[in-house]
Amino acid sequence: MTAQGSVEEIAVTIAERPAGTPPDESILLDVRGLQTHFHVMDGTVRAVDGVNFSVPRGGTVGLVGESACGKSVTALTIMRLLDIPPAEIVGGEVWFDGTEILGLPEDEMRHLRGNDIAMIFQEPLTSLNPVFTVGDQIAEQVRLHMKVDKKEAIDRSIESLRLVGIPSPEQRIKQYPHEMSGGMRQRVMIAMALSCEPKLLIADEPTTALDVTIQAQILELLKSVQARTKSALMLITHDLGVVAEMVDEIVVMYAGQIVEQGTAEQVLTAPTDPYTMGLIESLPNVEKRGGRLSAIKGVVPSPFNLPPGCRFAPRCPYAWDACRTTSPELVPAGGPGQRARCLLHTPAGAARRAAMLDTAASGGATAGQGA
Repeated sequence: MTAQGSVEEIAVTIAERPAGTPPDESILLDVRGLQTHFHVMDGTVRAVDGVNFSVPRGGTVGLVGESACGKSVTALTIMRLLDIPPAEIVGGEVWFDGTEILGLPEDEMRHLRGNDIAMIFQEPLTSLNPVFTVGDQIAEQVRLHMKVDKKEAIDRSIESLRLVGIPSPEQRIKQYPHEMSGGMRQRVMIAMALSCEPKLLIADEPTTALDVTIQAQILELLKSVQARTKSALMLITHDLGVVAEMVDEIVVMYAGQIVEQGTAEQVLTAPTDPYTMGLIESLPNVEKRGGRLSAIKGVVPSPFNLPPGCRFAPRCPYAWDACRTTSPELVPAGGPGQRARCLLHTPAGAARRAAMLDTAASGGATAGQGA
């Protein structure tokens, strides 16, 4: 199944599959209408607000967007690692390998985590326990989930470190996290995540704070490991350069909602939502050398005071009155399976969309530069 075909199929099944119905066998992870709120002293934060996407078996999907758009909270909700309260999973379903997991008892979910679903966290130094060696931490997970003795757990730990390219793993397992570089700690996190051969790997900003050379090594490692194990990968990042290298499909988030989704080629070369256009326009390239980079004007709205209509409308150069009062749905836009949350893709916005395309073709304003 091609990446484009998988996106088209997923778009149809999300729209047509009724609640409580398992997804098609080809879908490993199916997130439907997910809503996660945080109840704090200042009010309620709708951190994830009606998110739908799927990850095919063996496929790679990237969640992209600015900081605080809901990417990491989506992943933590899937893993059920949020503190409840203040967090509350208000609605939606998460199907993994044919089972709805939001309703699983905690002991069953604990078995699933690390065993079938593993997560690489954003900052390995704070995720690893500083008072235990890395070998002890990997071995503990192996013994917990695979029910093996201590010797076999250590052997698996060494093999996991060898798999991610750490030299002399027999010696490295005796080291503590602070004795390793940032790149090595990230490799340890990946080794820990892979130690039980999960079906799904969730990588939350796996290259944050790493230099460019180490970033490239980590990304290449993820690709090689995925190819070897046939696992699915859900990659969370704000770096469009990373997703261009890594993923088949892209889900773009803004203020807790998905604003565009499609194949990597569709989203990166022919975006259909003004927010996605602004993100891509802000990227440096050879043609812009010596000139000013574009920027999306304004700031992300406060989660306590979201706009009543489109959440991007205050920053969007193509917004009109309807955008400030009507909350748009995620609708078909662009190529097969591509979808965008924008009134430009409704009948009422067709004329404005045509004018926008004419403006862009003539070298005029693009998203983020003003109309």
